Amino acid sequence: MSELKPAATKLILEPKTELIELLKLTLFDLTLKQVLRIKKAQLKSHPRDPYLREYVVVETGKNFTKYKPNKFEEYFTELIDEDSYFKLKPYLRAIFKKIPSEYQYKKEIVRNLKLKSYFKSDLVSSIFSLFKTNFKGNNLKKELREYLDEVDENIVTFIENEPNKALELILFLQGNIFLLKNLKFELLEKLKSISPVISNNNDEDFLNDWYWIDFIYDPELSFSDLFTDISEMFHTIDDYFDFDSGGNWGGDYDFDID
Repeated sequence: MSELKPAATKLILEPKTELIELLKLTLFDLTLKQVLRIKKAQLKSHPRDPYLREYVVVETGKNFTKYKPNKFEEYFTELIDEDSYFKLKPYLRAIFKKIPSEYQYKKEIVRNLKLKSYFKSDLVSSIFSLFKTNFKGNNLKKELREYLDEVDENIVTFIENEPNKALELILFLQGNIFLLKNLKFELLEKLKSISPVISNNNDEDFLNDWYWIDFIYDPELSFSDLFTDISEMFHTIDDYFDFDSGGNWGGDYDFDID
């Protein structure tokens, strides 16, 4: 599972997952890996506005330049660079506008992560833009669901009573932690007591695989603050995609230069 990015895991578990959910998971995964950074900032809505207003903005994270995104992640990374930032709403709209279709985005995830052998590729599925797992995919789906359900059932107990085991699970899951239902991110603060074991690991391969775990051992970063904001976004991000409005998605494109 450590090789599966959360959008791919979600697609295997639920092939009918809507585009917005896949975009959410990709955004949060890139944020967790510190490729992107999401924060609140006081900005003017336009140069002549006399007041500062609070916006959620997206900027590059410290791992932006060394991260090699997959094609389905490039929608997020190609819009931005180290000298720019976006207000969240126009950033998401710009991404949505660039994606040809939900079906094409799903195909990119499957192709990029070499998952074609888990999905049906018959003519009917292609004609009607259907995504369905095949026999091999159904077996993988069953394994993933059983594993995630077991982790979900025990993660709180592990954090409280067996923090080393909890940390091992979280590192293994990577961005798939966003698929857990019972994980309370403020509980992750408890793992900082064992985090020096991670930060003192000098194995280059280990660090390359897990560089995003700075969140775990950096004393200046707060789990509760970061993940509370991210969790809140799960409930508010849909407001930026009113699919039934028939509106122009390029309407309030807003790119800001520092």
